[in-house]
Amino acid sequence: MIVSVRRIVLLLSLVVLTVTTQVATGGSNDSKFVPTHEWQEIKEGQSIPEGLHVRINLTSGKKEAKLLDKEERGTDSSLSMVPGEEVKHHQLAGASASNPGTVGGMKLEALKEALKDIPANEYEEESGDESSRGWFKSYEQIKQELKDANVELKSDSEIMTDLFGRFEEAIKKTSPTERQELDALFEDLEYLAHQIDNALQFIDRGGVEKIIWPSINRTEDGVTRTKALKLLGTVVQNNPKAKVALIERNGGSNLLATLGRASSTDELSAALYAFGSLVRKFPFAQKQLLTPHGYSVLYGVWEKKVELKVKVTVLQLIADVLEDYHSATGATGPTDPTTVEQYRSTKLTEGLERTEFCKHAGEFFHQHKAALIPEDNQIDETVKALKVCEQLCHEPWAQCPLFRHTLLVLRNNLDHRLDEDSELTDYRKEIKRNVDELIVDLYGQPKDEL
Repeated sequence: MIVSVRRIVLLLSLVVLTVTTQVATGGSNDSKFVPTHEWQEIKEGQSIPEGLHVRINLTSGKKEAKLLDKEERGTDSSLSMVPGEEVKHHQLAGASASNPGTVGGMKLEALKEALKDIPANEYEEESGDESSRGWFKSYEQIKQELKDANVELKSDSEIMTDLFGRFEEAIKKTSPTERQELDALFEDLEYLAHQIDNALQFIDRGGVEKIIWPSINRTEDGVTRTKALKLLGTVVQNNPKAKVALIERNGGSNLLATLGRASSTDELSAALYAFGSLVRKFPFAQKQLLTPHGYSVLYGVWEKKVELKVKVTVLQLIADVLEDYHSATGATGPTDPTTVEQYRSTKLTEGLERTEFCKHAGEFFHQHKAALIPEDNQIDETVKALKVCEQLCHEPWAQCPLFRHTLLVLRNNLDHRLDEDSELTDYRKEIKRNVDELIVDLYGQPKDEL
C-alpha cells in the first residue's frame, strides 16, 4: 500500500487529537451525563454521549456540553474559536463513531506500520550547534570578510580615534576657501556625539581641550567657531555626566565668555544652543553661570544686530530655566529633597529680580514689535515665554503701557490676518488666544481700541 507523507502526517494528527478527546471525556465516574439544549458542566472523569456540542468556558475554565442545535447538525468543523466567547469541540472529520480503531478508513495498526517506512533522511536537520555556527559570525569574521571585499569596518571608538588623529592636521591647512575636510570631521564627530556613551568618550579622550577650545579660539574663523559650538552643544545635551565633566574642566565660564564675544547670527545661535544644553535641568551649572555677569551677557544679546530668532531664543532659555525651577520647588515638584535643595540654592528668582529681567524683557518686547508682527512663529514663541514669566513680572508689566500696547498691536494684527491663508488660520487663532490670555492675566478684559 502506497501512502503519501502528507496524508500520513494528517492522519497521525487526527489520531492524536482523537485519543486526547477520548481520554478527556472518558473516565470512571459512574454518574450519567444527561444532555439538554442548555449548557451543563462536565464533571471530572464523567462520560458523555457522542454527538454533543462541547466547549471550554474561558471564564470558568470548565468543560461544558449540550445537545446540538438544528443549525449545528451536519457541520464538519473540528475546532473553532470565537474571541472572548468559547471553544467549540465537534466530531472529528474522518473518525468513525462505530469503529474508533480506524481513522480516515485506515486501521491504526496499518497506519503505524506505514509510518515506519518513511525514510528518515528526508527529514535530516543539522544539529543546533552546527546551525548556530552557520547563522552567526563574530565581529572579527565579519570584519575580515569585509576587508577582503575592500570594505573596512570600524567601531565608533575606532572611528573617533581616527577623527582625532586627522583633526590636528586638517585644522592647520584649513582656509576660508578650502575647508571641506575640516567640515566633514565636525559633521562626523557631531553624529557620533549624539550617543551618550560616545559623547562621554569624546570628553575622556580630551576632545574639549584638543578640538573644541582650539577651534573656538580661532579669532579669524567664525565658521569653525560655529561648528565647534554646535559640537559642544551636542556633546552635553541631555547628558548629565557630560555636563559635570565640562564644568569640571572650567567649560562653563569659557562658554559664557564665547557667548559674550559672538556677534554673528550663526555663531550666537550655536553659542546659545551650547549654553542652553549645559544649564537646562542642571542647577549646579545655573548657580555657577547665571550670575549678574551671566545675565548681563544674555540681556546683551537683545542689543546685538542679529536676527530676531536668536533674540527670542534668549527669552525662551530664561523661561525654560524658570519653569524648571518652579516645577522643582513647587508643591508638585520632586519628592527628592536633594533635588529640591539644589534648585533652591540657585536663587533663580532673586537673581532675575536683582538684574531687572522683567524690565529688560519688556523693553526687548516693545522695541521689536515691528519685527514680530509678520513672524507668526516668533510671536508664538515669544508670547509662550512671556506667559511663563508672567507670575514673576506681573507687577512691572501690568503697570507698563508700552507692554500693553505691544500686546494689543500683535493681537489686532493677527485678527486682521486670520483669513489671509487658510492653512495658517488655525495656527494664528491659537497664537491670538495665547495673546488674549496674557492680556487678561495682566490687565483684565482687553478693549478694542489701541
